Amino acid sequence: MNVFINAEVYNDLISYSLQRLPEEACGFILGGQTHGKNKELQASTFIPLRNIASNPWNRFEISPVEMLPYLMDSNHPVIGLFHSHPTAPPLPSEQDLQTLWHSIPTYWILSLQQPQHPELQLYQIKKAPQTAYHKLAFVIGQ
Repeated sequence: MNVFINAEVYNDLISYSLQRLPEEACGFILGGQTHGKNKELQASTFIPLRNIASNPWNRFEISPVEMLPYLMDSNHPVIGLFHSHPTAPPLPSEQDLQTLWHSIPTYWILSLQQPQHPELQLYQIKKAPQTAYHKLAFVIGQ
């Protein structure tokens, strides 16, 4: 699966995540499927959401009240769950793998270990007898 990300969404992710330091930033990515032959997604909008975790420096939690309107909007589907790792690489942590968000198609992690060179990775997380993840290809364009 490929994910197409417009430059504005990419820049919004980085800007919001830098503003939230030293805490983890989080939010939803809205978009839809492209009309190509392959299963491809187009990311169109980043929705920043408050991190309400008791320890927001290395965890994230989104308020159900804040997220519900986006999850219920079939005209603008949630295609990704985003969060940042302020001091860690963009790899799913053990907590990330315990997520209940496996029904959302993509899982986005932005590492700010080197804030001047943020590193974004996208994954699919599938629940099965054993939770697994794999990297997704993405294209940042206009």
